[in-house]
Amino acid sequence: MPKVTIQKKTKLSANEAFQKVKTLLENDHDLKKLDAAYKTTFDEKGLTGEANGKMFKAHMNVKNAGSGSEIEIVVDLPLALVLVKGVVESTLNKKLEQIV
Repeated sequence: MPKVTIQKKTKLSANEAFQKVKTLLENDHDLKKLDAAYKTTFDEKGLTGEANGKMFKAHMNVKNAGSGSEIEIVVDLPLALVLVKGVVESTLNKKLEQIV
């Protein structure tokens, strides 16, 4: 499976960044358009989350980095969707830029 890895550094605390990304993954209409069937689960203590759908699987991790935090989202796409890899990557980058 092709992977898309998005990493963002932010000045937000790890907990603040986690909450913002969690809200984004749970509620964003543009992401739902990519796979309306995806479901999310989160581990608030570990600052991690999963999104699983028919079209992709994704793992999110937030960790402390200096005076801020770092967000990493890794998306596994099936071979049939390799052509939309760039769309997925740019959509996630744009969404993360807006919230952090």
